[in-house]
Amino acid sequence: MPDENVVERVLPGGVRVFSEPLEEAQSIALGVWIRAGSRDEPEEVAGITHLMEHMLFKGTPSMDALGIAQAFESIGAQENAATSEEYTVLYARFLPEHLERALEIVSEMVREPTFADLEREREVIVEEIKMYEDRPDQMADEYLSSLIFHGDPLGRPVIGSVETVRGVDLDTIRTFHERTYTAPNVFVVGAGRLDPDRFAALVEERLGDLPQGTPFEREARPGRPESRFFYRHKETEQYHVALGARGVPASSEDRYAMAALSNVLGGGMSSRLFQEVREKRGLAYAVYAYHHGYSDTGAMRIYVGSTTKNVREAVKVIAHEIGRIQEEPVPEDELERTRQQLKSSTLLALESTSARMNRVGRSVVTGTELLSPEEMASRIEAVTADDVQRLAREYLDLEKIYLAAVGPEETDLGEYLQPEGVRRG
Repeated sequence: MPDENVVERVLPGGVRVFSEPLEEAQSIALGVWIRAGSRDEPEEVAGITHLMEHMLFKGTPSMDALGIAQAFESIGAQENAATSEEYTVLYARFLPEHLERALEIVSEMVREPTFADLEREREVIVEEIKMYEDRPDQMADEYLSSLIFHGDPLGRPVIGSVETVRGVDLDTIRTFHERTYTAPNVFVVGAGRLDPDRFAALVEERLGDLPQGTPFEREARPGRPESRFFYRHKETEQYHVALGARGVPASSEDRYAMAALSNVLGGGMSSRLFQEVREKRGLAYAVYAYHHGYSDTGAMRIYVGSTTKNVREAVKVIAHEIGRIQEEPVPEDELERTRQQLKSSTLLALESTSARMNRVGRSVVTGTELLSPEEMASRIEAVTADDVQRLAREYLDLEKIYLAAVGPEETDLGEYLQPEGVRRG
């Protein structure tokens, strides 16, 4: 059952406009979405999409960087932007009377960036990359991505590398903007106190004549790494481990069952990993699991932050819990608790206009049917123990799980990701 409250308009030039009017809302959340992310970049300029996002705020023909900030503040807007593997989005939240001005600002930023201070902003991002290198938990997650999606752009960091970012010159980023910020790749989402007809008319006025172009084609084609396990030495107080495997696309019929699987394993304080690893044994402070769906694939991930002394036991317990959820159906009371958690987290988020706008945008990017809140609740309620067990067996096979670790001392954690009969100890 699609969400009939969301109105789609296709402008004559090809730009799509999505409106979700909410009479009870006191604000409007506006997003200009570009279907371009890190997976769409050539390897030699990896990170250019994220750099482009930064450049949107550096100036337009009528506003420099300070002028853009002042323009948003003059209407009391909360503005930001984000880049992921599959999209770039520029968004703002403001009072309804400022819709026309807000759309004027973001449209000029998207259409006419001047690329002022490119060299300086490149160095800002280089410092951002170095900052991430000081976060071993994030490093472990990125190394895990490079294993799960070995050789595929999905396995690269969204932010790029120092070398590739410094290699983007003015001509390169201008060409990237011309070829990417086109009508087939751009769509606009508004959620809150707005009129769909007026909103579409305002978007057409500002973005209706974007140039034509060709959308990116996406098909993940990861290869198989030489080893399922990766270790990086770093003098840290904690030992950071990320485990995972391929998952389901965001549009999969199994997406709610996969969310239930990750929630049972490590979605909260009552989850199995939290209870077994942290509460009962004190082996880690942080341990959790989650699934992330892309337009054509997905990834299930588990993270644990332990000590060198305890990390082997922590991974052993995680492997045991993965095996248990494959062999034993989740009891009905535990599954019902998970259903209620998922329903609450999904539906309560929809009280925010920003969350509503993001929900629509991500659905469009991933090609996922936009369901009504009632249908989402119904799909969550329909998840069964058999669904969870089936997905655990299919996607969490211990012999296919990858592991990336960052810590002060290399240790054999891969031995626990083997069939029971060949493990040591």
